[in-house]
Amino acid sequence: MKKIFALVLVVVMMMALSVPAFAAGITVENAVKGETYDAYKILEYTSSGDAYSYYLNTSDPNYSALKTLLEGCNPAFAFTVSADGTQAFVNNSESLKDKGAEIAAYLYEKLDTLKTIALAKSEGKVANEDGKVNFDELAQGYWFVTSSLGSLCTLQSYDDEQLVVEKNEVIKTPEKEASDTEYQVGDTISYTITYTDVKGTNNELIITDTMSAGLTYKASTLKVKINGTETTEGWSATPTADTDGATLVITVNEATMNTLQEGQTIVITYDVVVNNNASLDGTEKNTVVARTSEQETTPKVVEIESFDLTINKTDGTKALKGAQFELYRDANPSAEVPEGGTAPAALTLRALTDDELEAAEIEKAADTVYYIVDTSVTNTTIDMTNASSAVIYGLDKDSTYYVLETKAPDGYNLKADPTAVENGVASIDVINQAGTVLPSTGGVGTTLFYVIGGILVLGAVVTMVSKKRMEE
Repeated sequence: MKKIFALVLVVVMMMALSVPAFAAGITVENAVKGETYDAYKILEYTSSGDAYSYYLNTSDPNYSALKTLLEGCNPAFAFTVSADGTQAFVNNSESLKDKGAEIAAYLYEKLDTLKTIALAKSEGKVANEDGKVNFDELAQGYWFVTSSLGSLCTLQSYDDEQLVVEKNEVIKTPEKEASDTEYQVGDTISYTITYTDVKGTNNELIITDTMSAGLTYKASTLKVKINGTETTEGWSATPTADTDGATLVITVNEATMNTLQEGQTIVITYDVVVNNNASLDGTEKNTVVARTSEQETTPKVVEIESFDLTINKTDGTKALKGAQFELYRDANPSAEVPEGGTAPAALTLRALTDDELEAAEIEKAADTVYYIVDTSVTNTTIDMTNASSAVIYGLDKDSTYYVLETKAPDGYNLKADPTAVENGVASIDVINQAGTVLPSTGGVGTTLFYVIGGILVLGAVVTMVSKKRMEE
């Protein structure tokens, strides 16, 4: 019997030695497909009934670094080292139990450090089609789970399986609107960017808005409303001066983002002026993206447009050279000016060079001149002395333009009334009538006196000749 008992004892001991270490699993539900999830063990864990202990083994090579990291948390972890010096136990778990969000935010902020000193880790789990992420066979302990959407925290593994629900959401692409979708060079356009907060985005928010070269950012017009209230606190912006083709960066700090609730908004407004570098393709663009909690939205592109007008000079049949014009916006230069009013001013225009046309991939047509609206010059004349057509860039489709002829081709009458251009019409013909010899008016004038005088002179000559013959 003693031998049998001894054999049984040996078998039991061998079986005990062969039992693997307790393993836990964490399942993240409501995970967002394609997002990445990582888990980091920060404390050891044991339980007995309803009693739980969290600790660090002092023999762990990262013990000091991990203990220091947790002691720096707000609220801080406090430790008591065991009598034998082998373990450091968390002695204030009761005061920490309702502070999961604060702990998670702190650990997420220190994530780069935590990655190097964690007791164990499981990284690179990608959410599947079912919206789940499974961390299998994790060592039992206190784990911190992060995602590319933000931070999560599993507080303890008191069972062999933990279920964590992803409460963060994919951040939304900001909405963006322009005050007008059509422009003329020199116009002021107002933009509005609206960012709507979602769950889990409590980290710093960076909104980047990239403008094309034809737009001048007016720094003094920038305004930010957070949850409906305009404020100058809690955010910063660059650049701080007017800039052509600016990349505007708005940074909303973490403290401000923590006050923002799901569905609340950050609204950004500012003005730009369409400058003299406006594109000849008639399009100016703004592209906005938002970044927070390791997420970046897809770009939102907003375009504003202009049109170009072709003026053709003709007599109704053939093209004519030698004319000159001026162009007016929303004001007929031939209309009577009201008392006390001012006469409308012609648009200022700059002739485009061959290099500019080539850079814009515009093939120059024969007998054609090219102009663009330019507020920095004083010229108002569209000179077609050596051309029968002119193309004008940078005009607003929503405006009415008046083309006024100021000089007609030689031999043709000046067109008195301007030609109106509405609704973005791309081409117009300005027709001139040929001049003719003006008809004579009134009586016969001096012609009759010349005829009578000639007859009298002739009669006098005949009389003198006859008289002389008679005398002879």
